[in-house]
Amino acid sequence: MSTTVVIADDHPIVLAGIRELIAGDPRFELVGQAQSPSALVELTRALAPDIVISDYNMPGNDPHGDGIKLISHLHRHFPDSKVLILTMISNPSIIGAMYRAGASGVVRKSGDLKELSIALSTLLNHRIHCPPGWNGRVHPLHGGSTSPSLSRLSPREFEVIRLFVNGQNVRDIAKHLNRSSKTVSTQKVSAMRKLGTQSDQELISFCLESDLFR
Repeated sequence: MSTTVVIADDHPIVLAGIRELIAGDPRFELVGQAQSPSALVELTRALAPDIVISDYNMPGNDPHGDGIKLISHLHRHFPDSKVLILTMISNPSIIGAMYRAGASGVVRKSGDLKELSIALSTLLNHRIHCPPGWNGRVHPLHGGSTSPSLSRLSPREFEVIRLFVNGQNVRDIAKHLNRSSKTVSTQKVSAMRKLGTQSDQELISFCLESDLFR
């Protein structure tokens, strides 16, 4: 019997690539696809797939959120479905948080579809898939050096402070991310609160001392 798979990504081209990979592997059967967290949750509830492949960051103010919040929701409500995450993020602290939230594997989008195939095979063998080059810097299932507050950052907040620490101001970040300055400012303030920093200098110092963006 084939292993059933549901996929979710807001980019149609990415979805097409995953569909093609799964269609070419007789071990798997694609039973549904989604382009938002809410649609993914509904599909998972209705179809109870063996594996969920989901983008880490799907835009929009979805009630289920994305990132860590979505992974946690899927793991908590559908524990029999393994969650495989696709992401552009390479920071080991954030990747570690994904595993602790319930991900069974992480595949970086900067790689190719071959890694996704390897990850699916790993999950079939009831093992955790780690990205190439992990090298145990932060063990996926243990805390390591990850700050508990860091795992609370949403993908949008993480991206905003990454750009801020790299020298961009709120207006520049808003233009870069195609958001309003008000939205970016709100996300920056929220990130600072979660990280326990009170000023821009404290935020920069925290990020540098924790080697957040290495």
